Amino acid sequence: MMEIKQVAIVCKDTISDGLMMMVATHRLSFEGAHVITYNDKLHELTDWFPGYTFSPRVPIEEIENELSKFDLIILQYDSTPYAKEILKIFSKSQKPMLSIFYPTYSKYTHPPLNACDRVFNKQIPMVDNIALAISSLLQARDHSKNNGLSAPAHLFHRRYQKRVAILASSHIPKKYDKIAQEVKKSGFDPIFLDPANISLGASIIYESGYFIGPESDLCHLASNLHIPTLVVSGNKRPISLEKPGWFRSSFITFPRWVPQFFLEHFVLVSKVVSGFKKLAAK
Repeated sequence: MMEIKQVAIVCKDTISDGLMMMVATHRLSFEGAHVITYNDKLHELTDWFPGYTFSPRVPIEEIENELSKFDLIILQYDSTPYAKEILKIFSKSQKPMLSIFYPTYSKYTHPPLNACDRVFNKQIPMVDNIALAISSLLQARDHSKNNGLSAPAHLFHRRYQKRVAILASSHIPKKYDKIAQEVKKSGFDPIFLDPANISLGASIIYESGYFIGPESDLCHLASNLHIPTLVVSGNKRPISLEKPGWFRSSFITFPRWVPQFFLEHFVLVSKVVSGFKKLAAK
């Protein structure tokens, strides 16, 4: 592989995908490359990623001009017009090289693979796939899920071990109110998170003993912060590729007969509280 000095990492546009693709950013930075990570939301965690450079994703009509200056572009593919435009512009160029990370791939709907592309294993979490992919791309023997996330110095990990950070689903807020009440009766201190304030949410989660919430960006953030997490799944059977992959999470799932559209309405407060007690007892 040619010497890589300037790298663009183009993520899917969520906090969770940004956190996961930061594994590639961190590894490339460690190897001496200058990396810009393109994601519209990661800047909210700037204080948690000292020394890294984030940029909003550029408008689609500016992609060629902006990304042509790099030696390598790593694209987390998601079949959107934005990803397809990057593929269209750079798939046949020698510089910059284009490496596509495919969460899923089909030879019938995707272009032919090149030597720098990587297709993920659906049986393991996305972050594990990214760690393996960047290691393979660099032809390195070792791999790591370290993404450079570092808590500000004034925070202490799990300082309040009885505090439970809760992200309530907007579809069933009253059930989460009841969950919080039951958690409190069990001797814990529940606190609700504002999903609009990621930086504050990160601080609260980091200093809390536990996290409870539906599948979301904050589940992955809690896992990344090594906080014991109970995920109230939005799927009847959690998909391995989509599971938080840093710190092992517990899941509340649903019977197969429940229609997908009504899943959250079948959340049983007693089942969630029971799942939390098992998590806390470990």
